Parts: sequence; structure tokens; C-alpha cells
Amino acid sequence: MNMKLTTYEQEMLDGVHGPAKKLAMEGLVAFGEAVGAKEMVKVSFIHYIGCQKGLPKESKEYQQFEWGQGLVLEPFWEMGAEATKDPNVVCSCDPYVAQVDAYEKEGMPWNNKYFKMSPTVFKAVKDGYEHMQKTGWLPTYSCTPHFNSAFALPGEYAASCESSCASYLNSILGVKTNRESAVIAPYATITGCIPKYGLLLDENRLAKVIYELDDDIKNNIVDDPADWAALGGAIAKRANNRIPAVLNLPPRMMPSAAKALTACASPGMNDPLLHLIGKTPGSPTLEAAFGGKVPADVERIHLTLADVKAMYAELRTAKTDKVDIVHFGCPFLIYEEIQQIARALQGRKVHKDVMLWVQTDTPSYFMAQHYGDARIIEEAGGKIYHQTCWGMNALSVDWGSDFTVATNSFKQFKIFGGLGHKVIFGSLTELVNAAVTGKYVSTRWDEPLEYAEGRHPGIEDVEEFRGHTWAQH
Repeated sequence: MNMKLTTYEQEMLDGVHGPAKKLAMEGLVAFGEAVGAKEMVKVSFIHYIGCQKGLPKESKEYQQFEWGQGLVLEPFWEMGAEATKDPNVVCSCDPYVAQVDAYEKEGMPWNNKYFKMSPTVFKAVKDGYEHMQKTGWLPTYSCTPHFNSAFALPGEYAASCESSCASYLNSILGVKTNRESAVIAPYATITGCIPKYGLLLDENRLAKVIYELDDDIKNNIVDDPADWAALGGAIAKRANNRIPAVLNLPPRMMPSAAKALTACASPGMNDPLLHLIGKTPGSPTLEAAFGGKVPADVERIHLTLADVKAMYAELRTAKTDKVDIVHFGCPFLIYEEIQQIARALQGRKVHKDVMLWVQTDTPSYFMAQHYGDARIIEEAGGKIYHQTCWGMNALSVDWGSDFTVATNSFKQFKIFGGLGHKVIFGSLTELVNAAVTGKYVSTRWDEPLEYAEGRHPGIEDVEEFRGHTWAQH
């Protein structure tokens, strides 16, 4: 063995601390040697995937809903193992396939005209949720636990299987994580450590390409997540698996904008890291992002507002403007985004042939319930839910292809857009209007918005948010 282990890590490997830690350390050491790691590092945060528990292995449902994470966890569960008791480590869970207290609620991703989850699957899902919580996992069931539940600090190490979470940790919070595999992360959960490889090494975090944003992006992009997702898409499609350094960003970038922008690394790039110069911890300058002198021959890519606009058209496969599902929340919505949707919906009704899905994390869900935003959405005919991602069900069971989903998510288009259904990419205003009318109409780019010099626009500057309704809130 070539890896250098601490005394405690060696004890775990030798079985001093029980068979579960021994099994986990054997897996970590084997992986570490395979990737050339020289040592382990302690992690402060591990984010894994929810899973079912108890589906018969010979059943069709097992083949559909068991994606492999249960196979990794089962040996540890049989040993009675729990997540590490280290108080400095938080282990949280990604969304899975249902909200466990709303099985019978109609019009939801797990109960709708395209798909109805069976009681057998639902019970296995609920049992999986409960067992993960029982064995020490923080029941976030969110792809954005870093907003409300698990707070890793700059410079700490993490292991995130959720790619958009990994990108936000690296790019916005200065935490060091790879987009971790579904095999290695559970081992880290048992031991509290992981091989130091990939983006955990400073030399692998350096920028390799420069993006220079034109002033027309800086002055005209708004805090609608669609604009930032489109910008992220424009960056990702040109990256060719190189870590970007991005110059000339607007001075203000709200958390929802940062979430949408960095999620481009989820499906569009190899490494979940963008150096947003002046914003990413450790990258106050271009030189810092490159670890010193910027190479003279580094590629510089110039992006304009036209490139952002072009992504709106590129992220569309639908040949019709008719909309069947309008979906917000990939990555999960934070509370300010739910507020914006509720304000745009107030006093209006969702079209009878449209399902409007507002997908969020548990803390934001209950804030929306408490402050009345959920009531506005539901009285309009929309659905708000937590703990689950609609795409998880669509990945598990074929919903067919005869429907169109309208979204403001580059990540959703890239991950779920190949399942056969059609996709329309639009702004928040366009999506709410589509939910109400049943038809998508492009309005975002008819005329570029113009603003006074030195003032960065917010979503409230879009026409739909001006006037009396906005003022009431």
C-alpha cells in the first residue's frame, strides 16, 4: 500500500473499530490507490443520494427504482452501521422520488396522468427515507442542502454526489469537493475521510480558459434564474472540460443567480468548478485563479448578450408552443424564488391542461406554507412540494414522449431532456404565463432591457413584476 494513513485511519483499516469501518476503509484505500492519492483528508460534509429499502430484488420495480446506491448501503445496514459520529461531519441526502406525507395528492410528480407510483414502491421509498435518517443521515432530501441545512466552510473538504451542489460548494463557498461517485461517498460517511484526489488537490483546481463577458451582459442580464442558466450554458458548451475563469460579472449576483449559473457544471462540464473572478473565494484576480502568472497562450472566449439569447433557442426541442408541464426548481428553489412565482401567479389560474410544479427544499417549503406563498400557488392550481425531484421518477419509469415541459433550468434540459419528451426553455415570466394560458409565448428577448448606468437590474424590473401587485408585497 502506497497511501499514507493516520493512526486512526490505519486502525479502521485493521478492523479495530469494527467491520463496517474496515469494509469502508478497504474500499477507500483501493480507490485511492487507483487514482494515485497519497493520503486521505477529513471531510466536513458528505452529500449522497436517497434510496429505496425493501423492494423484492426479482421485481420490476426494483430494476426501476434501485439505481445502485442501495446495493452499496445494504452491507453496512446489515452490520448495523451508522454514519460517522464525528460531530464535525454532516451527512445529508439528495431528493428521491416522492414526498412521503403526500402519496395520494393528485397532480404531483409521483401521482399524475403520466405516472402513478405503486403503493409497494412508495412504501419502499418511505422505508428508505426513514432508515437513512435512523442511521445518522440528515434528512435534507434536497439538491441544495448548502442553502438551509449543511454549511461547509471555505477551505474544508467535502464529498458531494450531487453535481450542482458540488459546483456551488467549489465556486461560491470555496469548499473543496469532487463530483463524488455513488460508491465512494457512503464509505466516507462511515469513516469521515476520503482519498485526496481530483479537485481536492490545489493543482487540479487551477483555471484553464478565460471567459470575458461583454458589458452588454453585465448591464442587461437580470436576476431571473433563466438568464443565469443560459449564461452558464453558454460557458459550459465552450469549456471542453476546462475549468473556466469568468471576468466582468455584474457587481450583484443573488444566491438564486449563483445557483443557476454554477449548475451549468452539472451536465455541461467535467469538473464542478468555475472561478468567478472577484466572487469565488481564493480567486480575487485572474492571476490567483491560474495560480500565478496567466499563460500567454491561454484561450480567451468573448461572450455577448447574443450568446445568452442564443441559449434560450438552443435549449428547446419542442415544435409546438403548447405546454403540458411547467416546472420550477432544478436545482431546488430557495424561498426568494418561491416568492417571485407566487407574486406572478397571484389572482390568476393555471390552465386546466397544465401541471405547474414548484419544487423546493423542506425549509423553504414550510416557509412558503407559513407566509402564504404556497396558498397562492395552490389556489391558482399549481403544486408545491419538497423531498423529491420530478426527473427522478421520469428516469425510473418511461412516461412516454407525448408531452412538453417548460423550464428555466439548463441542468434539467441536459439531464432529463433526452428522455423523449419535448422541452421549452423560458424566463420566469414566460413560464408563469405559459402555465396560465397553456401556451408558451416568447417575450424575454423582444427588446433588450435598458437600465441607467451603474444600476444592475433585478427581476422586479421585468414588466410582469411592475405595478400594484409587486408593491403589495
